[in-house]
Amino acid sequence: MRFFADDCSSEALTSLLANNGGILSAISTEGGIFDIMAGRYSSKANIDVWLKGHCGDAIYVDRMSRAAECIPHPALSAILSIQPSALNEIMENATMTGRGLIARFLYASPASRIGTRTFRTPPVPEEVSENYHRLIYRLMTLSVPKEAVPLRLSEAAANVIADHFTEHEKYLSGEGQVISDWASKYIGAVLRIAGLLHGADMASALEEISAQTMRRAIQIGQYFLAHSCYAYSMMGGDLNIRKAKFVLAKIAKTEKNELKRSELFQMCRGKFFKKTEEICPTLELLEEHGYLKQITPESQGVGRRPDVKIVVNPAA
Repeated sequence: MRFFADDCSSEALTSLLANNGGILSAISTEGGIFDIMAGRYSSKANIDVWLKGHCGDAIYVDRMSRAAECIPHPALSAILSIQPSALNEIMENATMTGRGLIARFLYASPASRIGTRTFRTPPVPEEVSENYHRLIYRLMTLSVPKEAVPLRLSEAAANVIADHFTEHEKYLSGEGQVISDWASKYIGAVLRIAGLLHGADMASALEEISAQTMRRAIQIGQYFLAHSCYAYSMMGGDLNIRKAKFVLAKIAKTEKNELKRSELFQMCRGKFFKKTEEICPTLELLEEHGYLKQITPESQGVGRRPDVKIVVNPAA
């Protein structure tokens, strides 16, 4: 089923899932769906149906005015084509980022072709079109079993993903820390992709996932890994710049050339910074670009360490 979820609350989405056998696709070209998740129709964010619909956890809903609903094996998929600015907004939502909603999406950020496009484009090759339609029609005619059918890896496929897991763990301990929330779910995403490829190729539900299918899934997963790094850098970069401008504005308002870090934190405490240590990366960014300098006084024996002094560049 195809479902446009721009104006659908979480409660309505749950009912649609229940009425469609727990299988539903949400497709949108705008970011309004995130406004709904954030609580457009309620006083707080409600993303449980999205989190459970992604991992297949059972959804139970008890209401006073309506019959209770139970979805034992929900399967909720989403395809969203939105602007990067919409991602920046949800990255600032502590509920969505803290509970891992953003890390569950697979990102694709292709390069813009504006300026190099042609008006007349060659048609899709007939063979490709026929194969695509044949596959879609075959998938649509598959019967949906009443009980979930587990997929199993062949021994060769298990060895392939095990080796890739070991390699990915090294990545997580290094440069992958920048997108650790997404990258920690990467292997799970690859296994899901392998399951989808297997479902599209298999002649029998009893067949195991092959090593070849697993290698194809890893290749697709690496594409999404690269694009997620880019998406996170864009989101994080914009947010870091906004934080830096916010701190600079607070410093300018004081008209001081020197102040303590704790003093600056109290001035900036709120939307961007909840704890003192959260302002440190922003101060380091400003220091790298010459706006200020941080000086740590030498410790005078035992006791509390002296506060870091912020020296503002007069040219800033």
